[in-house]
Amino acid sequence: MQPPFSLGGFVESLRRLIISHGTHDDLAFRENAETLVRELSVTNRPGEAKALRDALNTISLNGKGASLIHSRSVSLTNRSGETLVTFWQPKVSRESIVLAGETAVSIEQILIEHKGRCRLQEAGLQPKSRLLFWGPPGCGKTKTAELIASELGYGFGVMRLSSIISSFVGETASNLQKVFNLANSQQMVLLLDEADAVAKNRDDRNDVGELKRVVNSLLQCLDGLDKLKSIVIFASNHQHLFDSAVWRRFDDVVEFPKPSESARFAQLTYLASGLELRGSLKEVAKRTSGSSFAEIERGVLEIAKLKVLSNSPSVAAADIVTAVKRWHAKHEAARRQKPQRA
Repeated sequence: MQPPFSLGGFVESLRRLIISHGTHDDLAFRENAETLVRELSVTNRPGEAKALRDALNTISLNGKGASLIHSRSVSLTNRSGETLVTFWQPKVSRESIVLAGETAVSIEQILIEHKGRCRLQEAGLQPKSRLLFWGPPGCGKTKTAELIASELGYGFGVMRLSSIISSFVGETASNLQKVFNLANSQQMVLLLDEADAVAKNRDDRNDVGELKRVVNSLLQCLDGLDKLKSIVIFASNHQHLFDSAVWRRFDDVVEFPKPSESARFAQLTYLASGLELRGSLKEVAKRTSGSSFAEIERGVLEIAKLKVLSNSPSVAAADIVTAVKRWHAKHEAARRQKPQRA
């Protein structure tokens, strides 16, 4: 039997909603609005709950979310005083990202679930919030994480591995706990780039015990994540190094492969839209096989800057191909370089 509607409880929730709006606390405003939706749902008023939910899903944070998170996390540092998470307000449009095939389907489903998280919660379900993005460098993992934050109106933070990992026993695990505590207190997308560094297989024979403590702490953090509050994204191009227990925690695993010819053409069309081109972008897409999105973007930007500096009225498609291939060669050479012994 549904509990009766409580006017007093409704007024109190409305009061908190008005205060959060008056103080421009966008995160609190959304949380209080979601509380109202839940109260209407559990008191058998589905029509009013749906009306509020639909209205809530049409708005996003106005940009204060990221600055609010940043202002509250100044003390989120390690023992040396280094910041554990770097925040910025993402400004990523769908047009600037090319996602095709299964990747596009997965990202769209994640967005749909989080935009409808109130409805899922009413049904006893939760959105996908612990994600693995894997694939070679430069293929859109970080930018897509920013897009998710931008689409949902969430703050966006990147965990800084250089400050997370410590030589002091137990501190790496403690730093991880601090970061996840933040994710449970603020509405955000948290990106763990190169996450294999803290999620390695615990059977590693070179481990002296600290790795096990770190992974165990990470598993506890993942289990304790508030899925209705934040999204945590692991990004890696060494996903095979992950501990099997970490793998089991992921709600979804999304591959970011090297772009196909059609994907390269779509990106080139977007990037070169303001350039007067001599030649065919389709030919550029065909001749840049094996290049990443990042290499293509750097190549096009390099040619655009040369055009401006040389006062040239147009650019040659062949020059874009050369620039993209040059960036690809640079990256491949850097990845093949082995460290030199002192």
